[in-house]
Amino acid sequence: MSGFTTHVLPPAAAGLAVALAATSLTGVLTGPHWWGFVVLTTAVVVVAGMLLRWLRMPSIVVAVGQLTALAGLVTVMFTSSGRLVVLPGPAAAAQLRALLARTAQQIRVGVPPVPESAGLLCLVVVAIGLVAVAVDTLTVSAAAPASSGLVLLGVVTVPAAVSEQLLPWWSFALSALGFALLLAVDSRRRQLTWGESAGSGGHIGAAPTAVAVTAGAVVVALLVGATVTAVGAGRSAGTSQPGSGIGLSPFTSLRGQLTSGDVVTLFRVWGLRQRAYLRALTLSRFTTGLGWQRGALDGAVPAGDERTERLPLPVGVSTPVQGSALQVRIEPINYVDDWLPSFGYPLALAGISPDWNYDPDAITVFSNHRQHAQPYTELGVLPAPDPQLLRAAGPAGGAPFMAVDPRYLDTAGVDQRVRRLATQVTAGTSTAFDATVALNRWFTQPSNGFRYDLRTAPGNSGDALVDFLFTGRRGYCEQFASAMAIMLRTLRVPARVAVGFTPGTVTGGSRLITTDDAHAWVEAWFPGAGWLPFDPTPLSNGRTVMPDYVAAGPTPAGSPPPAGPPVAGTATSMPDAAAPHPSVAARASGAGSGVGTRIGLSVAGLLGLGVLAGLTPLGVRAGRRRRRLHLVDAGGPRAVRAAWEEVLAESADRGEVPPVGETVRASAQRLVHAHALDEPGRAGLSIVVDAVERSWYAGVDGPVPSARVTDRELRAAVDAVRAGLARCAPPSRMSRLLPRSVLRTGRNALRSRVRRR
Repeated sequence: MSGFTTHVLPPAAAGLAVALAATSLTGVLTGPHWWGFVVLTTAVVVVAGMLLRWLRMPSIVVAVGQLTALAGLVTVMFTSSGRLVVLPGPAAAAQLRALLARTAQQIRVGVPPVPESAGLLCLVVVAIGLVAVAVDTLTVSAAAPASSGLVLLGVVTVPAAVSEQLLPWWSFALSALGFALLLAVDSRRRQLTWGESAGSGGHIGAAPTAVAVTAGAVVVALLVGATVTAVGAGRSAGTSQPGSGIGLSPFTSLRGQLTSGDVVTLFRVWGLRQRAYLRALTLSRFTTGLGWQRGALDGAVPAGDERTERLPLPVGVSTPVQGSALQVRIEPINYVDDWLPSFGYPLALAGISPDWNYDPDAITVFSNHRQHAQPYTELGVLPAPDPQLLRAAGPAGGAPFMAVDPRYLDTAGVDQRVRRLATQVTAGTSTAFDATVALNRWFTQPSNGFRYDLRTAPGNSGDALVDFLFTGRRGYCEQFASAMAIMLRTLRVPARVAVGFTPGTVTGGSRLITTDDAHAWVEAWFPGAGWLPFDPTPLSNGRTVMPDYVAAGPTPAGSPPPAGPPVAGTATSMPDAAAPHPSVAARASGAGSGVGTRIGLSVAGLLGLGVLAGLTPLGVRAGRRRRRLHLVDAGGPRAVRAAWEEVLAESADRGEVPPVGETVRASAQRLVHAHALDEPGRAGLSIVVDAVERSWYAGVDGPVPSARVTDRELRAAVDAVRAGLARCAPPSRMSRLLPRSVLRTGRNALRSRVRRR
């Protein structure tokens, strides 16, 4: 029992403490599957450590071995190019780099809790694996489990710091319980090491004391965290203190502003006679696995240059522009950023500094640094084209739509199910405009099941866009805008995502725009009219704007969409990273098939690890030992040969191999002297030698005469020899890991020594 307590319980308790502390990830990830990855990772690290310590390896070798096992686990679970399945080669390393790069983007734009993705699960496995190695090293190798509390505290505090809500109480309780058990197990181990007499001197009570101290510390931490620091209570978009300000960085800050508990005033607008969106910037470039990004601003002109009579219009806009003239005064209050918002098509900007530039294609005013702009005046136009003019452009993908930059039609990597759904929703339409209106109304029609919600519904397809469209149908503005823009592109209608603010609320003679008005919508391009806003987000509070051309457009016949997924998709076999955020559209069509496949791959990888271990010298030696002892137990003509082979193999592992041609008794005497075999071992060896010699006289491979040595006696004799060698000549660590009977002599050489001469 003492061996179990001193060699098995400490590493097991360390792994359990790490797994319980990892429950804090509940505040960061949705879904239950990541917990299985945590348990699997800690188990691999713990088992690898126990195996290496059983081989009496130095502490540094144990840690390196655990890291190697972790690398093999990551290779199996998240790549398809590992050498011999588990060894990370250049191809596997490239896959992991690409996966973690996409995950880094997801972390930058995501707001927890976020749905599980292959990239996030990979990051969890790596992080928890490293923590498990550190805690195991401190607990077992350094015999300092109390120090591991700092590592475990980091596992809890990091998710608490980024979570929007206070972590559940049971996560803190389980973390404390794991650490307390770790201290209690170490206390018991020390008692057994020092002896019960030492424990009676004051160490026996260490375990209850450790539990009491840990529980008290957790209670204090919970009270302080809840009443003073509010760790994990959420993150706001900013403050309204003097000198501070808020920018708009899609999509992270945008959702942060949508969910912020403190409403901060950003702008005051005078002269806005009709409701319109205040655009800050547009996202035109779609990259598989990364999502929406800002495109190049290579056509910029000075925005505040007095010598410029008028700012240029976007490509494809006919003059005069159909719409209403606009002249507004915008006063930034708590807004600090390198994007200067504007309404519609700005024609002139007054009151801005010379370092602001304007890109007419992106309809974006920008600077090379964040700044708090002074109040400025915009002279522009709000486009309001005639729907018949828009229909005159013809069907999507026609020649008039080819004048736009090809990047606005890029759909590389979009799942085919999304393409088929877009085609089905717009069935019966004959023009690009009618298809756009039909798609817009499909999202906002209540019967189709889409619902605006700041928390998304988790999916299991591994593709955020597919999950949103076919399963969850619940999300916030970025998700709706991202989905509609991609679906429009699959129909060959140029589209992009715009980020900015809704019109705000009227207060006296002006409008106030706050953090609650942060919003995202779609801009679709039509020849002659340019970029027109469409908003698919089904808000019920009147914040969105429905342009006249959308309200007047008839509902095309034959376009009512299905309430559920119209197309059954087929998942591929290998995992990949999900899109960086639920709001960002689809990733590569070769994307993963979900957590279930990854778990299956992990199990297959572990089996591969087992097969690989069986091919190592240590595994070969263990397999041969089992086979020989099984033959001895079975009795019969092959029992004696197997018994003598195992005795010779045990001797060879310790560096002594009898020469070929030596008699059995001479070889036995050599073994006794070389290994200083004690009396019980010599007695067992004598029985084995007697059995071998009698088998010769009974005929080669003949049965052992039952009157002299029975099968049971032969097995007991072999066990006595092995036990005697273990006592008198214990093998070195290297001999255990690289047994010489496998590497130097080989099975055939051992067999040659049991032939009758």
